[in-house]
Amino acid sequence: MQGDVWGGNDGDSGSVREEYDCSVTRPSIAVIDAVAHAEDVEITDVSDALDTTLFDQVDPDALDALVSSSDHVSVAFSVDDYEVQIEGDEIVVSDE
Repeated sequence: MQGDVWGGNDGDSGSVREEYDCSVTRPSIAVIDAVAHAEDVEITDVSDALDTTLFDQVDPDALDALVSSSDHVSVAFSVDDYEVQIEGDEIVVSDE
């Protein structure tokens, strides 16, 4: 996965944009990785940092099946205080 992080002018808000290859990385795992970058924590610490899991927000298996079914899928949902958008092979995580 390749990731770019950029913030707003005040440095307090920002977004994380990552590209991933769904033939290598499941979309649900790529989302967790992008949220980990947004939280500036290791991927294994995301549930502790957010006090929630991806499974509490969306069914990871359904997300994987939906996103992997086509190259032209666009999906958006919330995870804690973040808006997650998946567009093709790109994930954007931004503050709500």
